Amino acid sequence: MCGIFLYLVKNGDQQTDDSKLNVDSIHELLSNRGPDSRHELKLNICDWSAHFVGHVLHTQGQSICRQPLTNENGHILLWNGDVFNDSYVTEDECDTTEVFKNMNRDGVLHTVSELTGPFAFIYYNSDEQSVWFGRDVIGRHSLLWSVTADSILITSVAGVKRDFKFTEVPSKGIFKLNLETQSLDFHPWSHSEDFCPQSSENVPIIKKTSVRHFLIDSFANKDTNPQDVEAYTVSTNKNDEFYARLLANSEVLPRVEKFIDILSKSIKVRTEKQPKVCKLCINTRKEFWPRCNHSKLGILFSGGLDSTVLALLADKFVPPEDPIDLFNVAFQNPTKSTVNFSVPDRETGLSSLKELQSLCPKRTWNFVKIDVPFTELMITRVNHISDLIHPLDTVLDDSLGCAVWFAARGSGVLLRDNEFYTSPARAWAWTNCLGATRDIARSGDARRAGSNWATLWRQMSLASAIVTWVATTGSCATMADSRARPTSMSDSSPTFCLCIRPKGATCQTLYRWELGTNCCCV
Repeated sequence: MCGIFLYLVKNGDQQTDDSKLNVDSIHELLSNRGPDSRHELKLNICDWSAHFVGHVLHTQGQSICRQPLTNENGHILLWNGDVFNDSYVTEDECDTTEVFKNMNRDGVLHTVSELTGPFAFIYYNSDEQSVWFGRDVIGRHSLLWSVTADSILITSVAGVKRDFKFTEVPSKGIFKLNLETQSLDFHPWSHSEDFCPQSSENVPIIKKTSVRHFLIDSFANKDTNPQDVEAYTVSTNKNDEFYARLLANSEVLPRVEKFIDILSKSIKVRTEKQPKVCKLCINTRKEFWPRCNHSKLGILFSGGLDSTVLALLADKFVPPEDPIDLFNVAFQNPTKSTVNFSVPDRETGLSSLKELQSLCPKRTWNFVKIDVPFTELMITRVNHISDLIHPLDTVLDDSLGCAVWFAARGSGVLLRDNEFYTSPARAWAWTNCLGATRDIARSGDARRAGSNWATLWRQMSLASAIVTWVATTGSCATMADSRARPTSMSDSSPTFCLCIRPKGATCQTLYRWELGTNCCCV
């Protein structure tokens, strides 16, 4: 995952020693995200001194695409993203160059309105003397900003800095900074037209015309009538018969099939869109090109419903000779007198591993036990993780950030031979369809923590098409009451009702059952 950075200072480069030190420490964090290339560009624009820096992690194309990109007209692009549009670029090309070409030709707003996939960008238009910046329509990649009386700093990650107060750039629209007038235009996404960021006394914000995203806008104003969906009743005391009857229903089955189709496409493009060599071979053993047989995909694996379905689907698209790494993180319970990592996620992980081995016996599953002692967690949280997730600081932010940081480090003990193992995987995958609302709000900070280890984090369940499907299908068809499933064999007449439960749970549970994964946690 790349790191992008722009520092604008009024009246020339007049940084104090403290502010220069803080900016340098930001680059240390950015270089961890993008260690394969660093390039910078300095120029004076109107009354501003501009410093563009791009830190690149090589995850696309046969060669590194150095940033910032420039052209003969003086336009500049810093890009951190993945474009998953069909046929946008070939497998051997990097989408950064195509995005830059389209922005120069068609303009920023038109270009981003046609993109699927996560992104954050900074684009300088020399003709307008303006800086455009923003995030994708769901806000999956991080972008922070700090505005003072004489400077504006935009960066992928920042840390806690004394001279700068950072906030997340809102993902509700695209921004345009007019360097000559020193005003900020805001173009909201069409489904967020009522939103406008609070103006700063240093840079006033002017609301402009909205941007219609081709995919998301199709469902924003859809009114789903809950009366259109009937309740289903299934009376049985057997789990297999319970789910089999639901899958036989003419209204339930098409929804399950549709959900699995779009989830499969999301996983397919995200597992295939990367170089075919691991991060060890890409740096040290070029003779393995164009591919190697080491692990190139890691999954944050709790053994729960989401991560198990993700692993099953990934097996379809990862070459059969490649291992898949399953990272199972366990934190020591400080209330216990002994060091014990038999936490619930470890137990469900081991149980689901057995099912994966049974269903996909030809695949090598590297179950990596990542045991985190309480003391190490406390030290790492203070020294590293709090900086990476800043400015977010809730308990949930901390929990996600810690789990992802230790998983992304990729070091633990292989269950198979009980030996220490460091993963060579270049891409990490995670998903949580059951908590889709939480994921949308918190995926950026978790990725910031994971990207610190020079890995590409891809959130499989937040593809634009999946978010669109969940919204268009309506809550009545994508939710199920917790009383819907038989809780024991003594339940003589369990009832399935399409009521309230986290979105996607019904479809994933049914698909999991259809595949034969009966034991993973729901």
